Amino acid sequence: MATKKKQTIEIIALACSECKRRNYTTTKNRKTQQEKLELSKYCKWDRKHTLHKETKVK
Repeated sequence: MATKKKQTIEIIALACSECKRRNYTTTKNRKTQQEKLELSKYCKWDRKHTLHKETKVK
């Protein structure tokens, strides 16, 4: 049987730092970006721009 290589591109979710909901999904290259991603995005539940941090997709 052939073994699969570990992919360098992974799908991540961005969770709001205030309401803790996962609002966005995006992809990330593990080789070039090893630290956790943090972006300022719009949260529709808080109705304002908040900091969104990288989490795992379930």
